[in-house]
Amino acid sequence: MKQVHVAVDAHNLARDDRGIGRYARAVLSRAQRDPRFRWTFVVRDLFPRRAPVAHAIGAADVRVARRVPADADVVWFPWNGTFLRTNVPAVATIHDAAPFAFPAADARKRATEQNPFLATAATARRILVQSRFTANEVEARLGVEAARVVVTPLAADPVFTPGALDALPAELRGKRYVLHVGAHDERKNTATLIAAYARAFANADVMLVFTRRPPTLPPGGHVVDAPDDATLVALYRGAALVAVPSTYEGFGLPLLEAMACGTAALAARAGALPEVGDDAAAWVDDVLDAGAWSDALRDLLAGDAERAALAARGLARAATFSWERCTAQTLAILEATAAGP
Repeated sequence: MKQVHVAVDAHNLARDDRGIGRYARAVLSRAQRDPRFRWTFVVRDLFPRRAPVAHAIGAADVRVARRVPADADVVWFPWNGTFLRTNVPAVATIHDAAPFAFPAADARKRATEQNPFLATAATARRILVQSRFTANEVEARLGVEAARVVVTPLAADPVFTPGALDALPAELRGKRYVLHVGAHDERKNTATLIAAYARAFANADVMLVFTRRPPTLPPGGHVVDAPDDATLVALYRGAALVAVPSTYEGFGLPLLEAMACGTAALAARAGALPEVGDDAAAWVDDVLDAGAWSDALRDLLAGDAERAALAARGLARAATFSWERCTAQTLAILEATAAGP
């Protein structure tokens, strides 16, 4: 049996701490064990090193190169667009179309953000997305025909489960807190969450915890670094509620991870979040209304039974997502693309 030779754009594999990096590592750690495939990891450094790539995906050793090998059958770009010129048939993953939904005002920055997506639209044989929402965005904003777009939903890593709080930072032990995980760019809508929190808990009897520092930290706000999965899992487990106020998400890993940890979640009914949470999360429909968020926060923090019910549904919902299925779907598309039109 001839192995399919896959080249992977691995330029950020070992250091990307976003959901995109988690996705790439989760798929590749499973895919590289499939004997039907052999892999070359393309690292655009002058002297690409094998060890960081191997460690990132739990491999004993890997083959690295500075360019896509001429004998590769297919190349995969996992990083929200196409970043290398190649004549090898290409598959690219687009996680969202945020640079088009929220275009930068500066023309140079806008081009830098949008060009990898435009390259994907022009050259990729298949485009992987994680939700029906993103599929619609790719088709509408990039003019890609539906037949080229394949939905491959993500999953929560196995470490995200209910359990002990041993790794919870000392300053949070015994405290009630609402947790926000991730960045604070415009679409994350954290300004609305902060305003809602200030209304709902003016006396700061409930903390608002962030894993990254927001532009403005309200009284009762707290930033906790989560340098590893053990700390992040403990933060999810210990939260009274996880808030996901994003107005635009291509999937929404924090929502899924919260549910997998058995923690109730309150989310904006926007983007792909309803596809992830379904009836297992509480929803705010008017996503920019701080008053609506404030009411929802107060009601949920006062309702232990409702949060417990959400947590139970969340565990069941999270269990329907699988990295094994995502990996199998990805490999099927890579194999089909390598085989030709």
